[in-house]
Amino acid sequence: MTTIPRSVYMGAPADIGIGPRGEVAHRAYSEHGRQFERKVHAVAPGVWCHVGACLGNSTAIEGRRGLIVVDTGDCIEQARMHQEDFGRVCDKPLSSLLYTHSHYIFGSRAWVPAGHEDQVEVWAHPDLMRNMLRMVGDLSPTFIRRAAIQFGMFLPREGEDAMSHQGLGPFVFEFDKYQPTTGFVRPNRTTTDGRTVEIDGVRMQFFHTWGDTDDTLLISLPETGTVINNIAWPAMFNIYTLRGDVFRNPVELLRGLDRIIELAPEHLVGVHGVPLHGREAIRQAVTEYRDTIQFTYDQTVRGINAGLSPDELVDFVRLPEALARGRLTGQFYGELPFHVRQIYAGLVGWFGKDTTELHRPSPAEQATRTIALAGGPARVADAVRDALDRREYAWAAQMAGWLLDGGFDDESNRRLKARALRSMGQATTAANTRSWYLTQARELEGKVDTRIPPIRFVNAGMVRQMPPATYVNGLRFQLPPQLSADGPRRIVLNFSDPDVAFTLQLRHGVVQIAQGAGAADAVLTIPFDAWARLVGREAKAQALVDAGEIRIEGDAALAGAVLRVGG
Repeated sequence: MTTIPRSVYMGAPADIGIGPRGEVAHRAYSEHGRQFERKVHAVAPGVWCHVGACLGNSTAIEGRRGLIVVDTGDCIEQARMHQEDFGRVCDKPLSSLLYTHSHYIFGSRAWVPAGHEDQVEVWAHPDLMRNMLRMVGDLSPTFIRRAAIQFGMFLPREGEDAMSHQGLGPFVFEFDKYQPTTGFVRPNRTTTDGRTVEIDGVRMQFFHTWGDTDDTLLISLPETGTVINNIAWPAMFNIYTLRGDVFRNPVELLRGLDRIIELAPEHLVGVHGVPLHGREAIRQAVTEYRDTIQFTYDQTVRGINAGLSPDELVDFVRLPEALARGRLTGQFYGELPFHVRQIYAGLVGWFGKDTTELHRPSPAEQATRTIALAGGPARVADAVRDALDRREYAWAAQMAGWLLDGGFDDESNRRLKARALRSMGQATTAANTRSWYLTQARELEGKVDTRIPPIRFVNAGMVRQMPPATYVNGLRFQLPPQLSADGPRRIVLNFSDPDVAFTLQLRHGVVQIAQGAGAADAVLTIPFDAWARLVGREAKAQALVDAGEIRIEGDAALAGAVLRVGG
């Protein structure tokens, strides 16, 4: 029988202490966050990296006329901090913006006021806008909710359940200091792979790579020996993120890391973490990083080919000590088992090898029968308490889950599961894991409701920056299927400025959307700016109708269904 090493979730000891925000956490987790203090790091002559205002860094490069700013944070308030701190080291105005990828760009409006977009070059990968559309696409409500859980937005700022950092940076937002507002400026310049350009007198070479998105730029500044990247993070790369995302192909990640090694920079600036210096130190750190990713991928594939299931692969793939203790490879953001499972899912799909997975009883049915086998709910609750005493938190949480799913969802049993989840959150070194466990524990205790987002990510300005079809497409998932229960219906949306129309054909509970107008049961005529305010929750539908900004012809009830979900 193979002996699997115990984890901190199943009885192994964990070095738990009290962190800087009063959090009860693994000491290694708390210690990892010390690097994220708010500071402008001098990288090379005329190059500075701002760490500590948000999850992602911002980098400033001094050009002939002004500052070239790389990434702008997640909100305008964070970009204001960048402006304030960069202003202390260089008093030049902005000359250009660069986006490394489609994250950390929502503070750009702080740098480029509305109406000034044509006066500033904004550079990005050609696929950035495609990915922006996906971010606000079909699953955006789910991704927003899960991101809020992952980044601790439902957790207290101080105390036992606090997050002192997020693994890659200090926080996403500081709700106790500001209410975030987002402002995005579309790119007006795109790159090609390997292209060398001069921006405000600074020579740069762009390489197209994969990071946590496939629109990532690797930026080389040959005159200062500096490389700016979004692959080598201060923690093991998240091949899978718990909030959900498309498959991040490890093979593509390796190409970008190998490019960094090939460029042999003297200074390595990351989208996350503090800058690294010294050609040899950078080579060693990046080599460890890429080898960790390749080892994880190769050994997962090896196990797949040996017939292992995802559960078996988690125990099969174990990092060598040299990689586990690399400079940048600690499990402070996600965890190795998550990445192993995602590689399997990305290459093979959801089915493992046990055919009982194909038609399992429902969770409620499984729980009811398991509780009966155990001798009743009291016996199961006693077993949960015994497992908690043995620090077998994962087993305790699973058994407590049977009680909740099996018809015994009461306060006492919810507290049992919450205790198990909180204990796992305290034992982990990984920020994502901690936040998910603690948030679900608090939800079981009735302290939070994750169905209510803590922040409004979409505003009128965001809608205005997107093609008109973007938020019209969302009506497919919001209009109730009963609207076509008595037969097909047609709705036309007529926008002005820009002048574009869409026809929504409703039949069999499906909404098919096509550009153009035709015969319809209901017609809504609306300026696109009013639509942006409606979708961005900055105006009420009835107020827009009363003001004459929205005109309705035909079936008012049918048109009203669109306005209710739109605003």
